[in-house]
Amino acid sequence: MKQKLTYIARIILFGCFLLAIDICGQASDATHIAFASRRTGNSDIYIMDIKSKNIQNLTDQPAWDFSPTFSPNGRWMAYVADRDIYLMNSTTKERRWLTEGNAPEWCPDGESIVFVSRRSGKSNIYKTDINGGKIQKLTNEAANGSPTWSPDGEWIAFSSNRGGGLFLSIYVMTTEGRKQRRLAQGRNPVWSPDGKQIAYILDIAGSGVYVMSADGQNSQRVTPENIWSEHPAWSPDGKQIAYEAEIENPWGNPNRDSNIYLISSAGGTPRRLTDHPGRDGFPAWVPEGFLSVSPTRHTQMRLWGTLKKFDGD
Repeated sequence: MKQKLTYIARIILFGCFLLAIDICGQASDATHIAFASRRTGNSDIYIMDIKSKNIQNLTDQPAWDFSPTFSPNGRWMAYVADRDIYLMNSTTKERRWLTEGNAPEWCPDGESIVFVSRRSGKSNIYKTDINGGKIQKLTNEAANGSPTWSPDGEWIAFSSNRGGGLFLSIYVMTTEGRKQRRLAQGRNPVWSPDGKQIAYILDIAGSGVYVMSADGQNSQRVTPENIWSEHPAWSPDGKQIAYEAEIENPWGNPNRDSNIYLISSAGGTPRRLTDHPGRDGFPAWVPEGFLSVSPTRHTQMRLWGTLKKFDGD
């Protein structure tokens, strides 16, 4: 009886330990950002540890690579190579062609990708499955771009020049292209992880990153004024925004040397992540699944094996 109680106690302690590991793993912040860089003269996609600043090249090839985006489980990275969208396998690093287009964005369920294409003449938004076999056109009016999914997978925000004028506006629609409506002036929208806010670019006092509520209200600038900023990307916990910024002479500069910065989603002092004469841009947070097999799983397997061995002694 005493031996059985000891065994049960071990199981309980083991379960509590695994729960603690899982909680710690879930609470940990994302540590890597992917981005496009022209540091070698050609645009390639790199991955960077934001703590150690260790940088690795993911797409060392002649094509012009940019706009990385990751499947929710981290198994695939979609990106643009010249004028086509490719998928890269996180394990083998092998790639396959998906479709013609740019600005890909994964659906939260990992089953679809929304993207931009001029296949019908003007720039419009399309949706496809991850095999590229079923393509659906979602917009028809004017020129449209920069699509992004809401975290619940029910809405798509995008930029459009419909209505005329010098500036783009942000619209939302259902994932089938219905109920299209304008939210606010701006472009390049990105939903916050909780779906309550949208970060976007507004061309006032230098292109800057702004944050507004999901209904288009309560807009506030996040990045410093009079500095060219582009391509915001929310951290998975919603506390930070990575973005591309050019400090020196961005306007009309064909060889701008923009870099990747990190700032609180509430604003404040930005932190510079890259520092290179070649342009760094299009930041995207990298899910843990793309980096490696979860260490939590290895720890669980090792501990379970140790426990079973101990019980057999």
